[in-house]
Amino acid sequence: METINAQIIMNRIENNDVNWIYHHFSDDFQDVSSFEELTKLLEEYNRIRTTNAQYKHIHINHQDEYIWFDSKMTSGASVTLNKYQEIISLVLIPLKHIHVSKNTRQTYTLPIVQDWLVWSGGDNVLLNTHYHYKHQRHALDLIRVEQGMTYKGNPQLCENYYAYNKPILAPANGMVVEIMDGIADGVPGEINTNHPEGNYIIIKHSRHEYSMIAHIKPNSFKIEKGDELLRGQHIANVGNSGNSSEPHVHFQVMDSNDLQMAQTLKIKLHNYASPEKGDIVTYTGDNILVNKDNYFSAFIKSISTNITQRFRS
Repeated sequence: METINAQIIMNRIENNDVNWIYHHFSDDFQDVSSFEELTKLLEEYNRIRTTNAQYKHIHINHQDEYIWFDSKMTSGASVTLNKYQEIISLVLIPLKHIHVSKNTRQTYTLPIVQDWLVWSGGDNVLLNTHYHYKHQRHALDLIRVEQGMTYKGNPQLCENYYAYNKPILAPANGMVVEIMDGIADGVPGEINTNHPEGNYIIIKHSRHEYSMIAHIKPNSFKIEKGDELLRGQHIANVGNSGNSSEPHVHFQVMDSNDLQMAQTLKIKLHNYASPEKGDIVTYTGDNILVNKDNYFSAFIKSISTNITQRFRS
């Protein structure tokens, strides 16, 4: 089996080597991607990019993701390989930067204990799948990883994921203003688009600052609407309800409790922490530690979903 590394891949991309790249697509990826699409994508990308530099190599669940940004942060690239060294995801895009972002006035802690991995989070679409959407732009998705894996055994069982049923904590003092409960956990890899947030809680922390935590395990809430909460209080457990490909914590702070109309705020975290995709974060009760040397990332298990979301110009 041919060994592929980041330098080889980027050299082929920068040289418009369509034949080599397409030949290294997995069969499933070739089924939904045309040679002509790839040719156009490479031409457009190489027209706008400047000098590339590798930003991260992320390895998890037997997959490797390589991320590059150009020197002016005007474009980015992401390639994901499976364990057979086949390309199963290719992203070549211009980067749009939102220069005006409102920050929270309150300081928050992460709603977890132990070490968690930032699955999605950051200031562009390659690091943060929420970034396109105002009502989720500054959200964080967090998962648990042990020995390079997010699960053990059968990946279609929620209880096999290290994040599942772990405690969720209140990220700051506040009052519970809304709870959604009773939505069943989905099978990992399948999503519930009818109830995208799944079970969730909204907490009011101050005027125009509300946190929302989603995809909670049904019937795991320890509190009720109207309750006053203290930072670090156990409020519920991690689940896989709603639009969730595997058990994880979705955490955001927004300017109202209207999920459709609210805009997310950039979260001011304790210790001025600013975690992004691939970082390992730890909340000890006193400090938030961010380890940027552990290059992990979650992956989307559904190949078809991965392709339709990521193969874009």
